[in-house]
Amino acid sequence: MLGVALSIGVLLALAGGGATQGCVAPQSLVSRMVQQLEDSVEVTKEPNPSVLLALNLAGATDSYSHKWLLQEIRERAVERAQKEMTSGEVALYVLALLSSCLDPRHVHALGHSVDLVSILQEKTDKEVAKLEVEGTPETTLFGVSLDTLALCLEGAGGYQEASVLLAKQLLSPESHLSVDTRAVAALALACTYDHTDLRDVRDLLWETLATVTNIFLDEQERSGGIIGNIYSMGLALQVLGSTGKFYAPRMWDCAQAFSVVSRHDYRQPTAIAQVLPALLGMSYGDAAALDCAAGRSVSPHPPLSPSP
Repeated sequence: MLGVALSIGVLLALAGGGATQGCVAPQSLVSRMVQQLEDSVEVTKEPNPSVLLALNLAGATDSYSHKWLLQEIRERAVERAQKEMTSGEVALYVLALLSSCLDPRHVHALGHSVDLVSILQEKTDKEVAKLEVEGTPETTLFGVSLDTLALCLEGAGGYQEASVLLAKQLLSPESHLSVDTRAVAALALACTYDHTDLRDVRDLLWETLATVTNIFLDEQERSGGIIGNIYSMGLALQVLGSTGKFYAPRMWDCAQAFSVVSRHDYRQPTAIAQVLPALLGMSYGDAAALDCAAGRSVSPHPPLSPSP
């Protein structure tokens, strides 16, 4: 494992607050999760874009593990995005690179360059075409939701049509979607709501987001703080922390939710990566809004050694 000191960026994020209704998780909890994510990065494992995204949102960008992970993400994008990745996988790579202050339209590695946004648009178009005709995408609605969020944040085409289809799925009484699928879809719809002027689309998205967020609030109240299960609730907490206007005047008891998280010993890096942004009052929707003025880049560093 890679034991790396906690980035001061996390402490600054905590000091800045920003969580809904003033909720900020205990510093010790955030520090522990950041350390777990950094320790999860190993040269013998496939790079996880969710981990890179979460570390960026937390401001933990100075460790060797972060730099190595970013370089590996770039290389995998060049090598595999076009032929081997699903649309949802490409979308996660786009989000990870956006949060790293890199342009996903021009990803350079291994002497080659790739336009991840064009690849994502092409794959998403196929998903949406099948979803519109058959009611199911080529892969999953979770993946299509990631696609929609990434395209929206990047300002690319195709996300508005996808958002309308996702909204109809979320509102359908015949849809029995998981908490994490509903949550990432809600993050995508919230982005689209903020980037469209079409009244009928905005009305549909408002209705959908109000429905989803109120269901999450109801479930948390019934279950003593849990939404879905301990592993799926990270994305739901991101939604509730970033979409308060859609469930106002209700209030979110974020302290109760954070207390549930603090009592659980998370082990899976992806689950940690989903819950960590919420603890800082952030969401995947903030991937393109980080301060890039300092200009992050991958600098030469010693190679990482496999864990014993």
